[in-house]
Amino acid sequence: MTHKTLLILFISLFSISIFSQDSGTKLAPDFEFELEDGTTKKLSDYRGQVVYLSFWASWCKPCINGFEKYEKIRQQMEDVGVVLLNVSIDKDTSKWTNAIKVHRINGDHGKVAQDVVMESYQLYSVPAYEIIGKKGELLYLSQEEGRSVLDEFRGFVEGN
Repeated sequence: MTHKTLLILFISLFSISIFSQDSGTKLAPDFEFELEDGTTKKLSDYRGQVVYLSFWASWCKPCINGFEKYEKIRQQMEDVGVVLLNVSIDKDTSKWTNAIKVHRINGDHGKVAQDVVMESYQLYSVPAYEIIGKKGELLYLSQEEGRSVLDEFRGFVEGN
């Protein structure tokens, strides 16, 4: 084998190990975010749990309306073991923490600069949502008619 062939093979294997799992699914890009108390955490700290990741901002009316409109289903998701991780792109910490309190947004809360996640999550507007599996893989809901979203989340948590 030539050096060029070995290099291409190495890059291919490296790419596969970063962007896929056993089944060829894409891993959720890891990033660090600030918690309400000023400490930091990473998305990868949630490995072993199913995470419903919501990108939002305090000034975003559709974001706030979504939290209020889907409060019941979000609570049911938590009840079956899904972690609700709400990551704000607010620049102003006080507006972010105030919105959490005023709108009683359940779940875990973090704040990140939009440019940190813009490219990796194609985050050009909010709200935006991702489902992350126990191994850090991106999961997707079925498009089948008559499906139960809550049953799908239960299946993700139970490993089905």
